[in-house]
Amino acid sequence: MKRLALAAAMSGLAVSACATTSPTCREADAAERMAFGQIVAGHAGGLADSLPEESAALAGQLRGDDPALRHQIFGQRMGDYSVRTVLMQPPLCVYEQSVSPTERISYVFPNGRFQTLNPEGSTEASLGMPARDHARCHFRLIDGHWRLTDACTSTFQTPAPVS
Repeated sequence: MKRLALAAAMSGLAVSACATTSPTCREADAAERMAFGQIVAGHAGGLADSLPEESAALAGQLRGDDPALRHQIFGQRMGDYSVRTVLMQPPLCVYEQSVSPTERISYVFPNGRFQTLNPEGSTEASLGMPARDHARCHFRLIDGHWRLTDACTSTFQTPAPVS
């Protein structure tokens, strides 16, 4: 009887251990690489041109060289808290949060940072500090293609809880 209880307890532990998974990240997809390339290159006009129509106001700010927006996205120099600083530390790792079938948030981490923040055995994703540990970028599926809609400016907004 004692053996049976021990075996049951051990199998319960094994099942519960398998039921939890650690957060994982992936390589950037084609849409992300294209958008991130514009940011790394510091090409505000190209980034503005790649934004969908729904982001026309943001595109106008990028084309108008808004200094606050430029600083958030591109920084003034390497090492600033900016989207570009994160993206210039490859290889990049993307942790995706699905908002809906046509909308997602891509949290982009620089080389090794996701793994440091989320060691094996973690059950919830730890994002760390925005613009230092990750960039947060909003994508929407438009005409069958994923498009960046916010130029990764949501990095500097309070994120929704990560699931």
